[in-house]
Amino acid sequence: MSHQLLNEPPVIPHLRASVTAFVGDAPGLPPEPAFVRHPRELSGTVPPGSTCENAPSFVRDAVLGHFRNGGGGVWIVGTAPDADRVAAYRSALAELAPIAEITLVVAPDLWRVEADAHGIAQAVAEHCGHLGDRVALLHTRQGLAPAEVTGRPFRLAEPAARFAAVYYPWIVVTDADGTQRPVPPSGHVSGLCCRLEAEQGVHTAPTSALLTVLEHERELSDAEQAALGDLGVNCLRFFPGEGTRVVGARTLSTEPDWMQLSVRRLVNHARAALGQGIRRAASEPADAPVRTRVHRSATAFLTDLWHRGALHGRSADEAFRVVCDAGDSTSGDTVHGMVTLDVGLAVVRPAEFIYFRIQQPVGL
Repeated sequence: MSHQLLNEPPVIPHLRASVTAFVGDAPGLPPEPAFVRHPRELSGTVPPGSTCENAPSFVRDAVLGHFRNGGGGVWIVGTAPDADRVAAYRSALAELAPIAEITLVVAPDLWRVEADAHGIAQAVAEHCGHLGDRVALLHTRQGLAPAEVTGRPFRLAEPAARFAAVYYPWIVVTDADGTQRPVPPSGHVSGLCCRLEAEQGVHTAPTSALLTVLEHERELSDAEQAALGDLGVNCLRFFPGEGTRVVGARTLSTEPDWMQLSVRRLVNHARAALGQGIRRAASEPADAPVRTRVHRSATAFLTDLWHRGALHGRSADEAFRVVCDAGDSTSGDTVHGMVTLDVGLAVVRPAEFIYFRIQQPVGL
């Protein structure tokens, strides 16, 4: 390789930010994650009419809603039968952990047994928060009245609350045989996230019309929507000529920096892309030229984000900060170099940064 190529900073590509995983507990779901590229492949992975203990499963409805709203290929995994539901969901989520491309997680059968719903929601949100690269799209129970929402759903604590969004109310869709049935909205919302990412970018708030929705379970007043929004609940409302729209884009976090779902997803996207980019330096010595190339690559990636309108600021200096330092990482009797990338992003307002750190051992 030429000296010129060695000194060129590697290009950090923008990753897909909307790859959804669906986890459920109906019979017939794959025990290990299976990738489904198109609705035509769904019948071999999610049997139609799946039920569990005489309760319907909504996995198939959610995946179809995802595809019909512009979503791409999805991962699907089922829980172990005849097991504690919350523990079974945790085990299924562990199967999804190594799949780095996943950025959204949906549990369509969250409320099949109401007593387990909070535990399952917490498991999904904690899974997303622990990995730091994905967001849980949750939903309230069917038939819930606005007045019954008296606190933040699922009682999620920080930091897991930063990695979860919840949607209300349920929607009505048409089955293949023409019958209408209520289903949770979270699968349709994941498809909307994919559609808007492709059209406008991952920094776009997922607030727009949901496709293939006949109606939603309950119409809300402005006051009810405002009250639910204050609790971190994203509402669906009908608008003449537009249909049913998602009108909120919040996480369940109470921390101002992390209340916007678009901020959470943009930071996840930047961390994942930058982390993948600097891993390419793992086999190189931890010297100044490597750190310079990493810094230049990160700067080029973030400058592109700024040009796309994802970061705030009249200049790159107002939009982001990047510091690339060296450190030592000791493993047994071996000391390896460490490249440390400290990044600040102006995702809410210019020159006010949300910071994160990426570290990569090098010279291995």
